[in-house]
Amino acid sequence: MRELVILMLITAALAWCADHVTMGPMNHAQRHRLVFCTLLIIILLAGFAGLRTQCNDTEAYRHAYELITEGSWKRTDKSVGANPLFNWINYQLKICGVSTQNFLMFWAFLTVGCYFIFAHRYSVDYPLTVFLLFTTGCYTFVFAGIKQAAAVGIAVIAVTFALKRKWVFFIAGVLIASLIHPYSLMYLLVPFMEFRPWTKRTYWMLAFFLAAGFFLRPLLGMIVNITTRLGEGYTISEFTGEGVNIFRVLVCNVPLVLSCIYRKKLFADSSETENLMVNLTMLNGAIMFVGLFGTANYFARLANYFLIFQSLSLPWMLKKIGGRDGRTLKILMAAGYLVYFCYENMIAIPFDSDFARLSLSEYLNLAGG
Repeated sequence: MRELVILMLITAALAWCADHVTMGPMNHAQRHRLVFCTLLIIILLAGFAGLRTQCNDTEAYRHAYELITEGSWKRTDKSVGANPLFNWINYQLKICGVSTQNFLMFWAFLTVGCYFIFAHRYSVDYPLTVFLLFTTGCYTFVFAGIKQAAAVGIAVIAVTFALKRKWVFFIAGVLIASLIHPYSLMYLLVPFMEFRPWTKRTYWMLAFFLAAGFFLRPLLGMIVNITTRLGEGYTISEFTGEGVNIFRVLVCNVPLVLSCIYRKKLFADSSETENLMVNLTMLNGAIMFVGLFGTANYFARLANYFLIFQSLSLPWMLKKIGGRDGRTLKILMAAGYLVYFCYENMIAIPFDSDFARLSLSEYLNLAGG
């Protein structure tokens, strides 16, 4: 875990430099976030993720990639639920002689790159966003579900087109993401999520997810049918395992509670972009709440499709609240999320025992060989 903490500190410092260091003549009225610093952040975070040899599902992905042969693509299921684009890209990588380690490196750079293109554009407090990407587990999700994380990365790039009202590119982006993992089709909700938070539509949305949680078991048959249509072979028993940890649910719903308390100040003149970020953050918390009553692995990963928005909406809320309240809440939030980060990586799933990686020299030796 020490490596993860050091990486967080270095990249948060780079994010601070992106906002406060100026190359060339000083012009405070036209200060721009340095792309160079974001590129360094992407190289560090993607490189670290790409060097891993073990972490969560990494070994399963490595094994599946090593089994690919020249005839594999013809025998592969090409239905949407079978992740055909993910499988086709992996097939092309393998046929082109890309090593197993570089397969992991490729997906790490694609995913982390997409995440930080989005964060660079929309974060109002870049260092705090980087801090939250680590402490919420958004960054380490890249280590676990490769195709899910990559689908999220492409989907958030699609969101940038939605915010520019380029709907053809938005839909194309979501459809591409769905061919990597079908759950990214949830991003088709984006055009309907720009409403002002804490209006009637918010209450209807929260009521729906409350009902879905409390009445999950009677609805399991319908959920299994939906996932089957998407190509996933889940059974009812797989949805009724141990639920999501309550600590995780509470952390995911911090933005929801904060936005409710300060709703008059936050949303009196909020833009559609700001509304969207907050609403998608609420969606993350709401899905995680349903996970209290179902299988943790399934619902937590489903909620993770919108986890990145927490790292953007919370800094915006704290900045807009401002004053003494804003400063106090920022300190409390940093302390609370650090506790959660330590809990997740030292107690729930000890990072040091789950994670292993090559050193940079070992990786370069493999590449040279």
